[in-house]
Amino acid sequence: MKLIIANWKLNPTTLNEAIALVSGLAHLMKVEEFERIVILPPFIFLEELVKRFKHFKWGAQNVFWEKIGAYTGEVSLPMLKGVGAEWVLVGHSERRLIFGETDEDINKKMNTALEAGFNVIVAVGELQKDDHSDEVIKSFKKSITGADKSKLEKLIVAYEPVWAISTTPNAKPDNPARSNQIIGELKHTAFKMFGEDSKKIKFLYGGSVNAENASKFLSEPYIDGALVGGASLKSDEFYEIIKKS
Repeated sequence: MKLIIANWKLNPTTLNEAIALVSGLAHLMKVEEFERIVILPPFIFLEELVKRFKHFKWGAQNVFWEKIGAYTGEVSLPMLKGVGAEWVLVGHSERRLIFGETDEDINKKMNTALEAGFNVIVAVGELQKDDHSDEVIKSFKKSITGADKSKLEKLIVAYEPVWAISTTPNAKPDNPARSNQIIGELKHTAFKMFGEDSKKIKFLYGGSVNAENASKFLSEPYIDGALVGGASLKSDEFYEIIKKS
C-alpha cells in the first residue's frame, strides 16, 4: 500500500470549510485506509482538526529548527507536538523559491525534526524540465545529510519537479517513467550515503497528481506514494487517488 500525503497549502479560507473537507473524505474512506493518509493543513486549523479527526495522520507544511526564542512568525516542533501533529513537510519548492530557503535551511529543519521524533517529508525537485538530474541529486544530498540512520523509517522524500506543480504556469505532470528513473537515482544516492538503512526511506512523487494520472505514477516500482496538492482539496477526487494506491 502506498503513502498518500495531502498538502493543502494556503487553503481553504475558513475552519468550517476545512472541517467539511475532512468530513467528506472520512465518510468515503474504509477503516484500513486511514493508516496511510497524511493531511497537512494550514497551521491555524491544525489543532482543531487533530481533535476532531483522530483516525487521520496530521502534519504541518513547515517548521522552524529552534524550540523557542525571538523568531517572529515561526512555529516550533514542540508547538506542533503539543497540538498532536506527528508529521512535517520541509523544503517544498514554494518555501525555497518564494521564501528563499536553502538546502542548508532544509537540512537543519530535517535533522531537528527527526531528532524530535517527527516523520519528516523532504521535498526536492528541479526548476526546468531540461535540468539534469545531477542538480536534483546535489540538492537531495545537501538536504538530508547527517540524518540519523536509526530514524530513517521516519524520513520521506518527495520528488516534485517544480515545472510539474499544478500552480506553475503551463504545468503538466511528469512522465511517470521519467520520475521513476530519477527516484531510482535518488534511492541509489541514499544507499551510498546510508547503506542498507536507506531502504527504510520512502520516496514519493508530487506534481499535478490527480485522479486520472495517479495510478500511472503509483504503479511505478520505485515510487512509494504521492504528495498531492490541488486534488487533495476535493474530497471525491482525493479519495479516487487513495483508491488507486
